[in-house]
Amino acid sequence: MMLMFTLQLMVAGIATGSVYALIALGIVLIYKCSGVVNFAQGAFVMLGAYLTYGLVKLGLPPYVALLGAMILMAGCGVASERLVLRPMMKAPLVAVMTVTLGMLILVKAVCLAVWGPDQLAFPRLFPDGALDVFGIFITYNYLAAFVLSICLSVGFLAFYQLTPIGLMQRCTADNPRAALAIGIHTSNQISLAWSMSAALAGIGGALLASLNGLSLGLSDIGLVAFPVIVLGGLTSLTGALVAGLLLGVLQALTDGLLTPVAEQFLRTHTSIYSAGALQQVVPYALLVVVLLVRPEGIFGQRGTERL
Repeated sequence: MMLMFTLQLMVAGIATGSVYALIALGIVLIYKCSGVVNFAQGAFVMLGAYLTYGLVKLGLPPYVALLGAMILMAGCGVASERLVLRPMMKAPLVAVMTVTLGMLILVKAVCLAVWGPDQLAFPRLFPDGALDVFGIFITYNYLAAFVLSICLSVGFLAFYQLTPIGLMQRCTADNPRAALAIGIHTSNQISLAWSMSAALAGIGGALLASLNGLSLGLSDIGLVAFPVIVLGGLTSLTGALVAGLLLGVLQALTDGLLTPVAEQFLRTHTSIYSAGALQQVVPYALLVVVLLVRPEGIFGQRGTERL
């Protein structure tokens, strides 16, 4: 019974982790191309979910709304880079990172003003029901989120590695001056990186909202993505994919197995009755361990700049 329960938790964790990976890919892409650690990724996650919700309320079918939100988020990514980040190209890196944090706060305030503080019922993207796989029930919601996230992640990696545009992206990331010398418009490639990052985050936000509901708390997922990229390696796209899955599983196992034990202990020995936040501690505890043991991450290379 315990084995089946653990496997059930792992299924949920893999589905959530695949979405984490999708979001983290965008952060790694921006960092590789521009050297900026984008703290506004959580804003893109949240805004993508709210835009999908808004488009459905306007009468669009859910899948069309999801596609429309992805396109709108790509535009938001370009606008963010060109209007906010590009004028600060020569500013200190800390100042640029602070601006991305300001973008997060601004977008969250806009969403609060437009949609309010309450959790909203997100439109159903996938049908009800579940698959019974040897006694493990996999809901269509989790299955679809996993399949879509993995397909998008693998498709993005293939695009990045195998296409001419991907080659220009890699050249811009590896040596911007050399890329300019051979005729690559590096500024356009950076804009494209922000566009793709925002689109991936927007889809990730919609998928997470379909699993857990729509609220302003989705912006916190951007912070969860940072332990993912540190674990996988700050410049490793493959590492982000693997680390996202791993973190999702660890969070699910913590919530399902460790939290009840911790709550029982707290009720017995203290006046605290809930350990629900334990799941939220896992990513940052893992972040500390990785920074102490292997700062460059699992797939990172020696010499990678630390956060």
